[in-house]
Amino acid sequence: MDLLRLEDVFSLPVQTDPGILSGFFFLGFSFREANEAVLASIQPKNGDTTPTGTGGKATPMSKRPMRKTIVLAILLTAAAVGAMPAQAEIAAMTPALAQVVAGAKAEGKLVMRSTITMFGGPEGAKVAQDGINRMFGTNLTIEWSPGPAYGALAALIYQEMQAGHDSSTDVFTSTAVQLAPYLDKKMFRTIDWVSLMPQRITPGIVEAEGRALRRSTAMPGILYNVKAAPWVKEINTTADLLKPQYTGKFSTTPFLGGFDVMLAPDVWGVEKTQAYIREFSKQLGGLAGCEATDRIASGEVPALAVDCSGAAPNRAQYRGKGVLDNQIMSDMAQRRFDYLMVPTHAAHPNAAMLYILYLVSVEGQQKIMRDFMGDDLYDFPESEVRQHADALAAKGVKFVDVTIGWWLSHPGLDAANIELAKLVREK
Repeated sequence: MDLLRLEDVFSLPVQTDPGILSGFFFLGFSFREANEAVLASIQPKNGDTTPTGTGGKATPMSKRPMRKTIVLAILLTAAAVGAMPAQAEIAAMTPALAQVVAGAKAEGKLVMRSTITMFGGPEGAKVAQDGINRMFGTNLTIEWSPGPAYGALAALIYQEMQAGHDSSTDVFTSTAVQLAPYLDKKMFRTIDWVSLMPQRITPGIVEAEGRALRRSTAMPGILYNVKAAPWVKEINTTADLLKPQYTGKFSTTPFLGGFDVMLAPDVWGVEKTQAYIREFSKQLGGLAGCEATDRIASGEVPALAVDCSGAAPNRAQYRGKGVLDNQIMSDMAQRRFDYLMVPTHAAHPNAAMLYILYLVSVEGQQKIMRDFMGDDLYDFPESEVRQHADALAAKGVKFVDVTIGWWLSHPGLDAANIELAKLVREK
């Protein structure tokens, strides 16, 4: 006998109500388990009959109506929970988390410093503030101020630590590239992240012995204006960019974003990468940083090869508007992880931990990471980055996973990439 369909239980197509889907996950049911539970509750037993709405004919029916009622109540509860808006997400309070929440309440605030685009700047800080207070029952305020990019901010935080001053930001975020030089300098706190949110955080997303927690996955590619550079859809490999018909039609970053990984001996190696960049530089129409998204959206810069994250088309600002897209080249596919850390000299470390926990929650991944940054963390089951990456992998695309461990096992790439970038800046 086929499994009972959820449509039969609720008399409506399940696909039209995503709330039901999240409700089942909330209660710990898989779809098959839920279906089997319903089926078991109403499966006919030999000799059991009861009148139904079939013209008064008796049909087999279970003698256990109470079980059916309980199962249907569970399903309806799942539907109700799933139908709640995302902002209703409340954290399960573990003993370790309770201590952090108490500490955060005593601290009263969080100090954040970042570039204007990171996590939505001041607007994103307000969204996070409301989400944290609702999720953890706190009354924190987030004081946001503009700051430099990853590398410069890391250097500043280190200088503050050496001088005995509080860190100018309670939370630091970066890729493995900017983080690696400070891992042996005791600049970040070691935290048992799994104990704080075990239903969400697994050991696999905790790196550097608890000092870094993954928050998103970048997949750099060619960021392009759909109308100004429709030809980008034809670019499948890095070799395609060297074709004469594309000369002068795209820009690259002055630091050659994404090419640092290609320098690794188990990827392309230095010699092959240098040879490619010499030809690549002849094709360029100019240089543009990763902050040039608006210029690309306007068509001023038709395409950027390679961008920093591949995420811009998915930000709420551009999502679904048919303005931007990202093309991943199969021989340069990368999954680059971004991390969150708490400086050892943070003035509000508990508030910082709650901020980080919010960012990796289902709500935070959507409201901050997806809406403001355009990406999310591959490791989470609901990840849209995961869907995209897995679809490419199914077509044979092989990714280089740039974790902290991977970067540390390939020393010298940053210095080699600085030399490599001179080929495009000095052309």
